[in-house]
Amino acid sequence: MVEKHCGIAAIVGRTNTGKSTLLNALLGQKVSIVSRIPQTTRNIIRGILTEERGQIVFVDTPGLHKPKHHLGKYMNILAEDSAKGADVVLHLVDSSENVGEEETMIVSFLSRQILGKLPIILVLNKIDLGGKFISEYLKLWEEKGGKPINELLDKLIVVPVSALKGTSLDKLLEVLFSYMPKGPLLYPEDIISDFPDNLAYADIIRQKLFERMRQEIPYSIGVLIDEVIKRTKELIFIKAVILVERDSQKAMVIGDKGRLIKEVGSASRKELEGMLDKKVYLELTVKTNPNWREDKEILTRMGII
Repeated sequence: MVEKHCGIAAIVGRTNTGKSTLLNALLGQKVSIVSRIPQTTRNIIRGILTEERGQIVFVDTPGLHKPKHHLGKYMNILAEDSAKGADVVLHLVDSSENVGEEETMIVSFLSRQILGKLPIILVLNKIDLGGKFISEYLKLWEEKGGKPINELLDKLIVVPVSALKGTSLDKLLEVLFSYMPKGPLLYPEDIISDFPDNLAYADIIRQKLFERMRQEIPYSIGVLIDEVIKRTKELIFIKAVILVERDSQKAMVIGDKGRLIKEVGSASRKELEGMLDKKVYLELTVKTNPNWREDKEILTRMGII
């Protein structure tokens, strides 16, 4: 039996660099929430690519950032732990945006904890926007790695891509498979994700909220799936709670005469029905909980800890 190249690739980067977009593009279908709002990924989402060369288990981590509450701290811990447990680390950056404090924090962590122990692929994303700041990211790696970039290239592989346009993703996969160890498949061939169903349902609802609320209150919104009942083979009942921190936010989520919450429910139900291939009865309620991002029980139910 011919052994294939199989292993784990952790996608690490600051918020809003396109990690979820990259994961979905590599897999050819949606397994992770995509939004222009930073910090939309709050869980470790595994996307599984199986092909002739073997299998890559992609771990889409929460965006690393300066934490302000328990939720943020746990998101950072998840991201760092997943990087340490991988076979290859993809450091994804937005080449159209300048280096910031959070990026410096990430490169400091990777150069200190990962560089030389695991292959690191510096993925320069969004080159379709011109790649204006590519040199700045290379300089940052030189500074933290302690060597000129050409002397780091045996440990740091640089691949420019556009996850949105699909540019150079074949090249990225070629590099990834070349660094994967040989061995048996980690998951059955027909599985594309091991993300729990309830968390996937919650992510769909969160995305529909983010799409409609833009920059207003996205960081203050959480979604819990309270109940899932399969009524018949053709019908499933899903009860979800949308958590906000203030009553004023609750009013915004509900909208004038309930307009916004109805739109969110309708859009969420449509996507859930496409995902589950059955009719969905979706019940949404909005609750105010000023401290939900500090509540370990709630964060556990959300799959964060």
